[in-house]
Amino acid sequence: MNREVVASTARLDLCAPVIGDVEPLVALWSDPETMKYIGGGEPWDDVKVRSRIERAIDTFADTGCAFYTIVERASRAVIGQGGLVPIEFNGKEIELGYRLGRAHWGKGYATEVARASAARGWGALGFGRLVAVTYPENVGSRRVLEKTGFVEVGETDVYYGVRCVLYELVKG
Repeated sequence: MNREVVASTARLDLCAPVIGDVEPLVALWSDPETMKYIGGGEPWDDVKVRSRIERAIDTFADTGCAFYTIVERASRAVIGQGGLVPIEFNGKEIELGYRLGRAHWGKGYATEVARASAARGWGALGFGRLVAVTYPENVGSRRVLEKTGFVEVGETDVYYGVRCVLYELVKG
């Protein structure tokens, strides 16, 4: 598949989302362990994944940001999504997020995605502040955010209707 690459790391390409991403992402998001810290923690079916990809395509067309499709360059496999999305839970903010299939955890990929996404936010997209949220018990995600330079603001229930920890990164 010919893809529009919006950012790259040493091992990954962050690509504009396309409808063809639905099938490989359903395989990842239908796993309960992978989805444990996403939304309400429930696996996603093909209808929900298609809806999310359609929304990502529209958001990318409108703003240039989205949860991009993450492609492992060596294998050309779709391994997840990550990037920047506009949210309006607490005013107009840009959220950095990532979700990788379980087989791709612990390889440093989330940190690569977070750093590349932040760099795109500062550069091509011109943002001055990013936010990120995670469940308090999601230690791995908290480490990724801290390695990327995010600073913990504190716990909140403003985002997604669940108790989470808010982080921010301000362009310096």
